[in-house]
Amino acid sequence: MSRTTRPVLFPVLAIFLFAIPGLAQEAEHWENQEDLANETHQEEHAEEAEHQEHGEAEGHSGRSHHKNDIGIFLGLTDEHGHANEPTLGVDYKRRVAKHWAIGGLFDYAGGDLRNTIVAASVTWWSDVGLTLTAAPGIEFHRGRGVTIDCGCGGALKSEDPDQIGLLDEDERYFVMRLGAGWGFPIGQDYIIEPQVNLDLVEGEKVWVYGVNFIYAW
Repeated sequence: MSRTTRPVLFPVLAIFLFAIPGLAQEAEHWENQEDLANETHQEEHAEEAEHQEHGEAEGHSGRSHHKNDIGIFLGLTDEHGHANEPTLGVDYKRRVAKHWAIGGLFDYAGGDLRNTIVAASVTWWSDVGLTLTAAPGIEFHRGRGVTIDCGCGGALKSEDPDQIGLLDEDERYFVMRLGAGWGFPIGQDYIIEPQVNLDLVEGEKVWVYGVNFIYAW
């Protein structure tokens, strides 16, 4: 992997300058509607809750009455020129409007990739379970060593950053993750969500596939 680090401040600021005002306005509108509904439509809420138990209306998403999600992601990272490598992730979302949430994620791809991603996220979800996410962040790549002759009739793996012949070095890159998932509720508090994510890193496209196991409350 030979990529030059580019400035990351302007893309991140641009995304959030456009996204935050709209989210704040919708969040205020959503909270006002929620307060009004609590005061004047308690019977409708009871009926909606009954429908949710039977998988009707918003209950298909498993998130209609929850404000927080935390998920554990298990999957594979498919980067050109490398074998698919196991990937482990954790993400958190906080609902700020009826269909919007903000949060953050941590992702680690092992094997030969040795990449860690830390990103902020903005997520939209539908009433039926579809989620769309945009997450700008930073990818931390750990340099890989080379096999060297140890002079003992064998070979050793060198992780020394000063070792001549290092395959690559520690680097940091701006990454934009675009993701889509479909949540399948399990009871009232759990969701299984298959996901497909596309990471845009220094002009390269990296695919991340897997399943997110979510607890919502």
